[in-house]
Amino acid sequence: MPNYLHHTFDGGGIAIWHITESSSELYEQLDTHRYDARLATLTHEGRRAEWLAVRLLVAQVLGSDKEIAYHATGRPYLTDGSYHISITHTRGYAAIAYHRSVRIGVDIEYISSRVERIAHRFTHTSEAAYLDAAPAAQRTMLQLINWSAKETLYKIFDTPAAADFRVAFAIGSYLPEQQGELAAMVSLPTQTLCTVHYSLSPDFVCTWALLPQ
Repeated sequence: MPNYLHHTFDGGGIAIWHITESSSELYEQLDTHRYDARLATLTHEGRRAEWLAVRLLVAQVLGSDKEIAYHATGRPYLTDGSYHISITHTRGYAAIAYHRSVRIGVDIEYISSRVERIAHRFTHTSEAAYLDAAPAAQRTMLQLINWSAKETLYKIFDTPAAADFRVAFAIGSYLPEQQGELAAMVSLPTQTLCTVHYSLSPDFVCTWALLPQ
C-alpha cells in the first residue's frame, strides 16, 4: 500500500512519502527500467530511496510516470508541462508539491536543534524581536519554520539574489501552531507580500507557497 500523505487544494496539492522501504523495494514498486542509467550514478542508499520515492509520488499522485527534468538553476519541471512541480526531502521523507497553473514551492525539514547553529545565516533583522522574546524551546521551532519557509520561497522565486535569505525574505511575527500561514515580505529587489503555509508533524516541518500573481 502506498506509504504517503496527500493533501489537495484548488489547482494542486502536496504529497509526502514516509520512506520505510529500501531502494530495491521502491524500485520494484515503480515497475519500470527507464531510470536504470540514472540510478547507477546514485551509490548512497538513502539518496537512491529519496530519488525513487519522488518518482513514485509523481506516478501515483499525478496518474502516470511523468518525466522530471531540471532548469539550469536546478528547479524541477515536468517535461509534459502538465503541472508546475517542486521537490524536497529530509531524513526518511520525500515530498512533492504540484499546481496546474502557478509555480509552487515546498520544503520539509527534520525537527532538530541543529537549526540554532545556522540561524545567523538566514535570520532577517526584523525577525530578531519576536525570536529573542520567545522561550528557548519555542524559539527553536520558530527558527525551523522560518528556515523551511525561506527554502520554499527560494524555490518559487528562483533568482540568485534569493540565495541570501537574511536580506531577501522577512517572516512576520507569529505564534507557532500545528498548522497556519505566515506573512513573508520578499525583497528581490522590489517588495512583494507572499503567504507561506506551514504544518508541523512529530518528525518534521512542512512549508509550501505559490508564486504571487
